Amino acid sequence: MAGIRSTVLFASALLCFQFASLPALAQDSALKPNKEEGVANTLGVKKDEMAALENKAKSITLSLGELASSGKLPTNEEAIELMKKLVAEMQDVNQQLQQIRSDIADIQSWIFDQSSENLPIMQNDIAELKKAKIGNYLHFQLFDSDQNSSNEGFSVRRFRIGQTNTIDPRTSMKLTFDVAAGSQRLSAELKDAFVMYDIEPSVEKVGIQFLAGQQPYPLGYELERSSGEREFPERALYNRTMFAGERGRGAYVKYGTSVNSHVHAGIWNALSVSDPQQTGANTFGNLGNSRYGAHAGIRWYSTQYDIGVSGYFSKRRGFNFTSNNQQVAVPSVDRRFIFIDGAYVGVLVPEVTLRGEVMIGKDRVPTGGTANPSFLAATDVLGWQTQLTWNINSRNQLSARYEYFDPNRSSTSVLDATRGWGMAYAYYINPNAKITLAHEKFDEQGPEIKNDATTMRIQFRL
Repeated sequence: MAGIRSTVLFASALLCFQFASLPALAQDSALKPNKEEGVANTLGVKKDEMAALENKAKSITLSLGELASSGKLPTNEEAIELMKKLVAEMQDVNQQLQQIRSDIADIQSWIFDQSSENLPIMQNDIAELKKAKIGNYLHFQLFDSDQNSSNEGFSVRRFRIGQTNTIDPRTSMKLTFDVAAGSQRLSAELKDAFVMYDIEPSVEKVGIQFLAGQQPYPLGYELERSSGEREFPERALYNRTMFAGERGRGAYVKYGTSVNSHVHAGIWNALSVSDPQQTGANTFGNLGNSRYGAHAGIRWYSTQYDIGVSGYFSKRRGFNFTSNNQQVAVPSVDRRFIFIDGAYVGVLVPEVTLRGEVMIGKDRVPTGGTANPSFLAATDVLGWQTQLTWNINSRNQLSARYEYFDPNRSSTSVLDATRGWGMAYAYYINPNAKITLAHEKFDEQGPEIKNDATTMRIQFRL
């Protein structure tokens, strides 16, 4: 009887040893990634078989344990046959376990081989996909003003198609078109086409970065800010007048002076890409007898504030035009601008952001172009704006803006400054879609112009 009990206990211990490694084996197999449906199905079948064998083994072990520890171990032939049958079943379970273990090891080996072989291919594919970053957005709007102008009604205000391509870890380029340009919003117009090169890459600060091509001016905060991010439908009047198109053609360098600041300086064509004098000349290059422009600036920032000071200097070429059948000579003038801007997040409460910008300069205001210019000489110009934005919650946003533009502040006899007040409400349908309702009221010091405007716009971006 002692021999039989020892045999039973040995068999039970052996079976328990076999199943002690079973859960770990099943868990380890589940950790291996696989993309093949056939392999997944096979592995699932094997797991089911193992679970069934585990339950069967537990039942056999329980029966043998009860038989060995009851103290009433039978000695007749029937009891001995029962014990032999249980031991035989245990041996059969053990053999099946060995086979399943071997099958799972083969499957795991196949998965590992496939992963090792395909991983570089997958990594290369992902890297190729990340080289191109899409940046499209659409502005469809209903516009109404007191002027009863041809721009009123439904229109596609902007349809920007853009892409930023990574050429190598240090080099990237950005290309953007607006395919809703022109008087009928049916033309394509180049917006951005520039390359960015990290001379000295840095993950802690700007490092040293070189940018060249047609790109936004790094002056103030509004010229650089995307139309897809602004709270109001259009930029302030002074920026649209003195830097039409918001972009120039040139090259500049950014240099990170610390983790919270950088300086920047560059060389540009004299006029912005959509300046009336530039477009009137029907050329993309720097106008003859115009000095190249230059800019320099510094910016400080943190998670709560952003402050910038920058300056731009160039020359506006002179021209001749006909007035009352007589030739009028308009002289060349120097262009000088200083921008000071700032933003502060958390005014009274964390959800409120205050922005402000001041532009002080001297230029011949390009209104009227070269055919019917409003200004024949350089004047002192002043423009500024302040904006308060309240992010009510993740979907609702309310903004208020005041702007001021005086194209001839040095004259006391000519009053032509313009003031503007605006309110804008935005509802975010989702992070990539929003509806904006804005109303702006303008007041001119000179003859009053009925140009109050209401805009309802929906934006989708990718």
